[in-house]
Amino acid sequence: MRMLRYLTVLFGTIFNVVCAQEVKIVATNPSDAVRSNETVVVLWSQLGGRVPEPLDGPLRLTDEQGRPVNVQIDDLDLDGTPDEIAFIADFAPTQSRAFSLRVAKGEKVLNEEEPFRTDAQNWKRINGVLQAVDEDNLAGNKRDRTAYRFDGVGWESEAIAYRLYLDGRNAVDIQGKRKPGLYWKWIGESGVDYQLNADWGMDVLHVGPALGIGGIAFWAGDSVLKPLTLDQQRCQIISRGPVRAVVRVEYRGWNIGHRKVDLTSLFTISAGDRISEHRIFPGKVVSRETLATGIVKHDSTRVVWDPTGASLYTVGHQSRSNDTLLMALTVAPSSVINKTEDANNQLLLLRFEEDKPITILISSYWQGETGRMWSDQDIKEFLKATARRLKEPIAVKLR
Repeated sequence: MRMLRYLTVLFGTIFNVVCAQEVKIVATNPSDAVRSNETVVVLWSQLGGRVPEPLDGPLRLTDEQGRPVNVQIDDLDLDGTPDEIAFIADFAPTQSRAFSLRVAKGEKVLNEEEPFRTDAQNWKRINGVLQAVDEDNLAGNKRDRTAYRFDGVGWESEAIAYRLYLDGRNAVDIQGKRKPGLYWKWIGESGVDYQLNADWGMDVLHVGPALGIGGIAFWAGDSVLKPLTLDQQRCQIISRGPVRAVVRVEYRGWNIGHRKVDLTSLFTISAGDRISEHRIFPGKVVSRETLATGIVKHDSTRVVWDPTGASLYTVGHQSRSNDTLLMALTVAPSSVINKTEDANNQLLLLRFEEDKPITILISSYWQGETGRMWSDQDIKEFLKATARRLKEPIAVKLR
């Protein structure tokens, strides 16, 4: 009995010591290009029990010089277990950087002291009262576009903001910013007309019946099939934080004609970034279907499709303030079936690969931000850098 107690204490001590140790995260830029403001993602499963669960304090991350770095934990599927931790770093070509992660029990960390640099908001009238909601779970026939302050849920960095219409339109819209900052909460609280041209910015995109930029539908024959009829739609704001904002939208019983399917969209945007990642997770039978995404068609715009880099963009006088707007989508080349179009959209038709999520990178740049527009070379370099995120992601190893 004494031996059992001794072993219990011994192994408990060893466990606590191991869990108290720092975890070394080595992040490597595999490309020969400078990578600035890159989001580094570490899967929670990679930690392999190196930190205790549940956490008994906040996580503290430091770089090679011991300087604190903001770090964020996200439970993406809301099952009560973390899925990813994320932080932002800069990299020289082919550079490897070492970061130290540990539980900072009883300590203040950078995350708690600095203001957040991303946000997500969903303002909705419930029983006639406009309020912020992080959980919005509705039967498909109960969706009401007039209930929402800005049509649905919005997410943003200081540089750009996007929003998803939480109704049958299922389109993604753009909120341009003349002044860097976070505005969705202020828009929800103040009642300001966010569509008007103001000193801080405006709704820059006229969507109409299109998918906007990076909205999704299914491809049925020769047309897009939006979630006009479905059993349930659940929108949840997973996080708003120092590193990134995350929004999850579940579609249950989406009627695509010959069957009903389930699908989940996950939108993220990181601090200082203008690119929003849209990950689409298929249900059991969705992998046999063709997904459509696209960019709204406007007159007097130039459309460029690069099949090698799998980037589609339009640029021209297509903003609601009648100046120039760039809109771009970047996907993995292996997911592309075809580039096509319909009456409202420039379209990409995409396949699911072995039940893996499809990833769409949504990006935009508005002339109203600085008064000037990017040159063709600027656009080329930006999209090349965007494609690296999918082709050559930052590699992570733990020591």
